[in-house]
Amino acid sequence: MHYRDSKTFALALVWIMTVDAPIRYTARIEESVSVVEEVPYERLSAGILEFTVRAAIARSGDESEWEYEELRRRGLGCIHIFRNGKALWTDRDAFEAELAEARRSTCADRFNASNEVDPTFLELLDRDLRERWRLAGYDVPSLTESMKPLFSELEADAKDRAAHARRAFANEILASACHDLYEVRNVSDGDSPNISR
Repeated sequence: MHYRDSKTFALALVWIMTVDAPIRYTARIEESVSVVEEVPYERLSAGILEFTVRAAIARSGDESEWEYEELRRRGLGCIHIFRNGKALWTDRDAFEAELAEARRSTCADRFNASNEVDPTFLELLDRDLRERWRLAGYDVPSLTESMKPLFSELEADAKDRAAHARRAFANEILASACHDLYEVRNVSDGDSPNISR
């Protein structure tokens, strides 16, 4: 392919690089808490799932942070998503209102360079996350506006497992330290060992 001048060549090169560049996502809660940075879509949804699991487990042990509570109360709505460095708006009306304000302020080019609208993105992300949760054994309602039901279920499971682990740990210590008084019995159903005197 032959180009008339170097400017035409440079524009063609930028276009090719843009078309072939992979789409990268960043997710944050407010400005200060990073969920994932510059990752492909699959890693975005996995990162949000991981953040949610860690948040629910922390809450179950009274180690909650403000961002965990935001996620629980507001769901995906509290997460700011960026696609290829641009803020991703899912509310078309809000986007159009901000764009109109940017035009009045003569900074529409700057606004368009750092923002884009995709009203279906949140629905897609919600559907994909709910499928991941289903694969993990959790059938949850939409996560777009709240994660309270999911957090309740995860926190209850975490508390049950922690209680089970504490009992097993105590039994292990007693059986090791006082083997003449305590005996560990294995349980056939896969539960933790029981201890008997």
